[in-house]
Amino acid sequence: WQTNKAFADFYYHSAMGNVLAQCGRTDEIRVSTDLLMVNPNKGFKWHQDNQNGPITWDEGIRFWITMDETPATYGAPVYLKGSHRNTAVDEGAVFVDIEGEGLEDYKDELLEFRTMPGDMLIWHPRTIHKVDGPSDGIWTSYRRVLGGTVAKAGSRYHDKRGTGGVLSDLGRHGLEDMDKLSSSFFPIVYPRFNESEATDR
Repeated sequence: WQTNKAFADFYYHSAMGNVLAQCGRTDEIRVSTDLLMVNPNKGFKWHQDNQNGPITWDEGIRFWITMDETPATYGAPVYLKGSHRNTAVDEGAVFVDIEGEGLEDYKDELLEFRTMPGDMLIWHPRTIHKVDGPSDGIWTSYRRVLGGTVAKAGSRYHDKRGTGGVLSDLGRHGLEDMDKLSSSFFPIVYPRFNESEATDR
C-alpha cells in the first residue's frame, strides 16, 4: 500500500476491512504488513508466519487475496486445521517439521484451498501451512496474491527491532514499545479509512 496507490485504495474502499473485522470479531482493522507475492518458485514448505509487523500473534489476522486461478496441479495453499492452538512450535520458528512431537493432533488434518481470482483466505498467524510449487520451480502461468497481516482493535506497538520481526517495522513512526498502534504507518481500513493517514502516505 505504501508504494502503490491502487492497492492503498483497495484497502481503503473495498469490503476487505469489513470481512476481516467480522472474522476477527473486532471493531477496528489496521494494516500491519502487506506484500504482493508472484509465483514463489518451488513454493514454501510447512511454516508459520512470524513477519507480522510490531504486533503479537493474537493481535493479528493473516489474509490472502488471489488475483489469478491456482494451477491445477500445484500452488494451492494447504493448512493444518487447528494448528494455531499448538504449543509445540517455538514462536521464533519459521519452518516447521510437522512430524515433530506435539503436532500429532494436527498433521493429518489438511485443508487445501484451490483459490480463484477474487477469493480471500483468512487465518491465524500461528496456523501451520504450506504452498507447493512445481517441482522444477517453473510456473506455467502467473499466480499473484496480495497478502499480509492486519491488526485488531486494541493492538499495541511491540518494538521488535533487533529481532526476527525487524523486516516488518522499518518506518519512522515515532511509536514506543506498548504504545497504542495508531499511526499512518499502520493505516486504519475499518470501520472507515482516515483521510489524514491517507494524505500522509
